[in-house]
Amino acid sequence: MSDGSSADAGWYPDAQGEMRYWDGHAWTAHTASNYIHAQKPVDQVVPASTGLGIGEVVTKPWTKRWQVWLVVACVTFLGIGAIGNATTPDSDSDAQPKPTETVEPAQASEQPATEPTSTPVVLLFMTDQKDGDSWVASDGKEYRLGLVNTPEANEKCGKEAAAFTRKFIASGFEADVYATDTYGRSVAEVFNKEGKSLNVALAKSGLGDDRYLDEFRHENPELALELDSAFLDSSVHDCKTTAAPVPLVEKPAKTTAPKSDCMAGYSPCLPIRADMNCPEIGHPVTVTGSDPYRLDRDGDGTGCD
Repeated sequence: MSDGSSADAGWYPDAQGEMRYWDGHAWTAHTASNYIHAQKPVDQVVPASTGLGIGEVVTKPWTKRWQVWLVVACVTFLGIGAIGNATTPDSDSDAQPKPTETVEPAQASEQPATEPTSTPVVLLFMTDQKDGDSWVASDGKEYRLGLVNTPEANEKCGKEAAAFTRKFIASGFEADVYATDTYGRSVAEVFNKEGKSLNVALAKSGLGDDRYLDEFRHENPELALELDSAFLDSSVHDCKTTAAPVPLVEKPAKTTAPKSDCMAGYSPCLPIRADMNCPEIGHPVTVTGSDPYRLDRDGDGTGCD
């Protein structure tokens, strides 16, 4: 600028409106299009050579400044690119939405589930009764009730105890065997079809006693405690107040002493002699002793037959 312009060095719009560098004295060849460091002021003091006069302010509407539109376009382009990158999947596999993994419940079996069933109980039955506390069962074993005792069959209340046991297990029984006695019998607590204990029932009825309870308590402590309570609550059975039953085995009839004039060992009476023969006697005799007359030749107990 040779006219003595006082404008400072800087970037100013030239006569064509392009930003050009003013070095403080004259315009240079550097324009905004070929120099990346060009400044883009909105309002600049224009050198005098532009025809507008030094010191005048060039004021253009911001919408007509191409630099503004260039910046807006760049920002818009970059913004669209950033949005596209954020929304565009990286690969085809990412384009497809990933299904939510769910844990499928186990497929039901084709066959309907069956509830577990308990093992069927096989009941035993009495086949040969010995007395109220022992018998042979349908499995071939002989059972003895544990820790409770009943009278023998020929003793007082033995018949009633045997009948009580038969009736109690008439529909079958289960045996909880826990020992074997010296006779090889299975010692057990016996339950009827309804699950009731025969051992305890006999104790409560008054037909059973505790003869062996203390001696063998250690073999089944739980049953022993139940029997302790049962014996305390036991009743007196009617059979204990009645007359003793007739024994099963009859006592032999008493024999009378032979007469003083009869030979011992014969019936009917034979006279006492040194010897006698069958022809003299004339009838059969029963030999009950040593047969001093040797009348029973064949040893069948009858002489002179």
